[in-house]
Amino acid sequence: MRSVPRSNSAPTVVCPQCGAQVPDCDGPVHRYVRSSPGCWKAFGEVQADEMLRFGYPPAHRIVVDAYMAQHPGDGSDRRDRQSVFVHLVGLHATLELGLPPKQTTNLLRRVVHGHEDFPALKRDHGPGDLTILDVAGTNNAIVYERLARAWGIAVWATWSQHHQLIRGAADI
Repeated sequence: MRSVPRSNSAPTVVCPQCGAQVPDCDGPVHRYVRSSPGCWKAFGEVQADEMLRFGYPPAHRIVVDAYMAQHPGDGSDRRDRQSVFVHLVGLHATLELGLPPKQTTNLLRRVVHGHEDFPALKRDHGPGDLTILDVAGTNNAIVYERLARAWGIAVWATWSQHHQLIRGAADI
């Protein structure tokens, strides 16, 4: 797992959800996506950089799904339960079913509309070996796609105890 480049020995902290060593900073975080401010900032920077360098590449779907599934809430908020569930369906659709982004988005809409609530999922295997930092700063679109896919596979594997549930939900 990579850490952010350290300039002038800026203090860092380990994100409690994904384990990435990120800047120890104050800043906004998502309401129900549990990450450190430095990790949330890194995610935003990767998203902005991705758009500038590559437009809207197919890897975008994997990057968003991997990040969100790697930063679950505690399950007490319906939105965090839905987020984890839906982003895991997204990883399944992309990585296992090979669906392109538009079809994945349509599937996710059907999953959301097909459920009033979502179960609180817990992962048994930690966050995985790759994080947002492994795709950060990538200059080459092909390399970005490869790294994003590897990260998505790693995150998907950490939720293996729920694969059958997620696969069943994708059959809606």
